Amino acid sequence: MCRLLIASNDSSEQNLLQQTIHDSFMNIKILPFASTQAEALMIAEKYVPEILLIAIDHLDVDGFLVKREIVQQFPNIKVIILTACTDFQSVHQALRCSVIDYLLTPIDSNELKFAIDRSVKSLNQVSLMDVLNNKPTVLAKEQINTILDYIHDHYNEEINLATLADIMHLNRHYTSRFFKETVGMNFIDYLTTYRIEKAKQLLMRTEESITEISGTVGYIDSTYFSKLFKKKVGQSPHQFRKLYQGAHTPADLRVVYH
Repeated sequence: MCRLLIASNDSSEQNLLQQTIHDSFMNIKILPFASTQAEALMIAEKYVPEILLIAIDHLDVDGFLVKREIVQQFPNIKVIILTACTDFQSVHQALRCSVIDYLLTPIDSNELKFAIDRSVKSLNQVSLMDVLNNKPTVLAKEQINTILDYIHDHYNEEINLATLADIMHLNRHYTSRFFKETVGMNFIDYLTTYRIEKAKQLLMRTEESITEISGTVGYIDSTYFSKLFKKKVGQSPHQFRKLYQGAHTPADLRVVYH
């Protein structure tokens, strides 16, 4: 989950930005709005944002100064400048400040989404490198739990690497490597294991038929489900139910990082 800070004292602009982001990104948490330099610095120190949207026309002080002060404390933060200024000096200053994008107001929602998407991809690639170097960051841990939460909420639907890549704004190759390196097994093995654990719970708790349980955990073909269950558990669903119905419920599979 990427933390994003909006620095602007225009309430209409704040609301528009917030709505656009909420509608398009499920892996971004918007921090409390900052209307002044002091608020921006205070919120940044408290929440450590990964992305900064700063409206340099709508602050009581030099927006570039706010940006520089925040970046000094958080050098990996991705900054997107929002402004009505089209003069070369402003654009040049933004480029010298190493912003990831320079958007003209009024904001085009597609350009905003593209800029945020670039920011998230850049952050995720850094997280992957940290994981590969055995130095998982807080961001990497939050990102993998975002993926796992999605799997746990949608395990009974059709999920593939493309689905996860869209959520995390990564390509499939990066998503596959990130998942494998962080969780310790590939995506399909994790999904299968989680579905089988859910099937075990239903076999032990309910009187639902094998066909119903198969559909409930995401397998349309109950014959395939039964073969897969036996391969993973060593018993058919019917045998498992006969032995364990009413017994203790196995804990949900969950990878939690502290």
